[in-house]
Amino acid sequence: MLCPKFCGLLTLFLVFTVIKAELRFKEELQAVAEQVEIMKTLHLTDITRLKSEIEELKHKRSTPTNNYERNEQATLQWAKTSMKELKMEIREIGESVNNSALLRQLHIIRNELKQALTETSDLAQLARTQEARLDKMDNEVGRLKYEGQQMRSTVAELRTHVSKLVKEMKAKQVAEMNGDTYNDVIEPHENRAGDLKPERNHKYRHNKMVHAQISRLARSQEQLDEYQQSLQTQILDVQRRLDRFEEPNWNLLSAKVDFLEVESKILRNELQNTTQRVSDFDKVHASILELREDIEGLENKVDKTVPDFRKEISKLDVSFAQLNAQSSYLKEDQENIRQSVKAIAVSVSNAIDRAEMDRLMVKKINDSVFDLEARSKQHYYRLNDHILKSEASVPDANLTETIPLPELMGEVKELEPVQREYEDLVNQLPRDCSSIKGPAGTYLIHPGHAPVDTWCVNGNTLLQRRYNGSIEFNRKFSEYVHGFGDPTSEYWLGLESMHQITSDNCSSMRIDMTDIYGGSWYAEYDHFSVSNADTGFILNVSGFRGNASDAFEYQNHMEFSTIDRDRDISNTHCAGNYEGGWWFSHCQHVNINGKYTLGLTWFDSARNEWIAVATSEMRVFRRAGCF
Repeated sequence: MLCPKFCGLLTLFLVFTVIKAELRFKEELQAVAEQVEIMKTLHLTDITRLKSEIEELKHKRSTPTNNYERNEQATLQWAKTSMKELKMEIREIGESVNNSALLRQLHIIRNELKQALTETSDLAQLARTQEARLDKMDNEVGRLKYEGQQMRSTVAELRTHVSKLVKEMKAKQVAEMNGDTYNDVIEPHENRAGDLKPERNHKYRHNKMVHAQISRLARSQEQLDEYQQSLQTQILDVQRRLDRFEEPNWNLLSAKVDFLEVESKILRNELQNTTQRVSDFDKVHASILELREDIEGLENKVDKTVPDFRKEISKLDVSFAQLNAQSSYLKEDQENIRQSVKAIAVSVSNAIDRAEMDRLMVKKINDSVFDLEARSKQHYYRLNDHILKSEASVPDANLTETIPLPELMGEVKELEPVQREYEDLVNQLPRDCSSIKGPAGTYLIHPGHAPVDTWCVNGNTLLQRRYNGSIEFNRKFSEYVHGFGDPTSEYWLGLESMHQITSDNCSSMRIDMTDIYGGSWYAEYDHFSVSNADTGFILNVSGFRGNASDAFEYQNHMEFSTIDRDRDISNTHCAGNYEGGWWFSHCQHVNINGKYTLGLTWFDSARNEWIAVATSEMRVFRRAGCF
C-alpha cells in the first residue's frame, strides 16, 4: 500500500523539477537574448560612429590630387567592405553565443534530470527498505506472539509443577515433623543399641538435598516470573504498536489508489514528452556541436584576417593623423587669416574713424568759412552802405566808383583781432578741473581740440555718470568720441577729451558706485590714461585700491567698442549684446555704460559675486607730484 503513495510523490517531485528547470531555462534564454540585443546595439553604435568619423575625414580633406583622392576612395571602399565582413562575423558570433548558451542550458537541464532520477531511485529504494522493515516487524510480531503463547503454556506447566512440588514439600515436612517426634521418643533406646545411626544420617542428608532443590526451584520460579513479566511488557509493547495501525478504510484507499493511478498515467505521458524533449535537446546539442566547429573555423579565419585588418587600421590611423595634421595646419592658417582680417578690419575702422573725424573737421572748417563769408558779406554790405551814404553826402562824387580791394582787405583785417581775441579766450580756459577752485558745478574746459562743458568738484573732472537711465548710451562710435549727455544728469565726456586730459600720464581715476541695496563701493587707480584715436582709444589702468575688486584689470589694454565698431576679442559682439560702448574683452567684468533697464554690473572677485550697480560716477584728477 505504501509503494503507490511514494511513487506518486516521486512523480510529482520529478514533474515539479522539470517544470522549474523549463522556467529557469526560458528566463536564462530571455536574458541571453537581451544581452545579444545590447551587444547588437553597441556594435551598431560603434559602426555608426566609425562611419561618421570616416565622413568627417572625407569632409576635412583639403583639395588633394587625383591619385591621392583615388587612393583615399579605395581605402574607404576597403573599410566599408571590412565593416560588412565584421558585421557578418559579429552576427555569426552572436548566433554562436546563443547556441553555446543553449548548450549550457541543455547540459544544466540534463544534469538536473539525472539528479531528479537519482533522487527518484533513492526514494524508491527507501520505500522498498521501509516495506522490508515493515515485513520484518510483522514477522517479529508473529514470532513474539507465538513465543508469548509458548511462554504462557510453559508458565502454566511450571506453575502446576511448582504447586505439585509445594504440596509434596508440605507433605514431606509434615512427615518429617512426625518422624522427628517419633525419633525423639525412641532415640535413647536406639543410641543405646547403636545399630540405627547410619539411617538417621542418611535422612538428614536427604532433607538438605530437598531443601537445596526447593531453594533452586524457588529461584527458578522467581526467574520465570521475571521472564514472564518481561514477556508481558514486550507483548504489551507489541500490542501498542499493533494498536497504532488502525483498520484501514478500504473504500477510501481504493479511491486514492485509482486517483494515483490516473495521476501516474498523466505523469507517464509528461515523462514521455520530457524524454522526447530531451531527445530533441540531444539533436540540438549535436547541431550546436556542429555550430561550434563552424565557429572554431570562423575564429581561425578571423585570427588569420585580424593582422591584415590591423595593418589596414594602422594605415587608416596614419592617414587620419596626416589629415589631422593637415586640418591643424588649415586651422592655423584660418586663425592667422582671421587675425589678419581682424587687423585689417581694425585698420579699416580706424581709417573710417579718421575719415569721419576729418569729415567733421572739414565740416567745421566749411562752417567757419561760411561764417566768415557771411560776416565778410555783412561787412561788405556795411561798407557799401557807408560808401553810398558818403557818396550821397558828396554831390560831385562819381556814382560808378567801387570800393577798392585794399580797403576791403583792410576791413577784413579789422576782423582778425576779433578772431584772435576768441582764440585767446579759448586758450585761457582750463585744461581740466584741477585748477578750478570754485564750488561744485558745470564749468567750461578746453582739453585740446574744442571747449566742452563738464562737472567739476574738488579739482575732479567728471568723465561718466549714470543714475536713472534718462540718457541713451547705446550710441555710435563718433558720439562716444565727442561726448554726449548733460553734466548735471547722465553724462559721457568723450574719448578724445579723455585722451587729451590723460596724455601726460599724470592722471588718476576714481569710480564711486552704489548698488541696488544701498551699499557704497569705490575703485581708485593711481595711473589712468586713454590712448589716441589711431590706436582705438586703448585703456590703461594700474595701482588699484578700494573695497570693490580690481574688475578693470580684466578689460585693461583693450580698445573701445561700440554698436558700430566691434573691437573686443570675444566671438560675440559684446557692445551689441550689452547695448552700450565700453572697453570690452571676453566680454566684461565691468559694464556701467550698458542699458540701464538691463542692469549695470561690476564683478567682485573677492566674493565671486556680481554687484548690481544702481549709480556710478567716474572722475579723473591729477596725481600728486605731477605738475
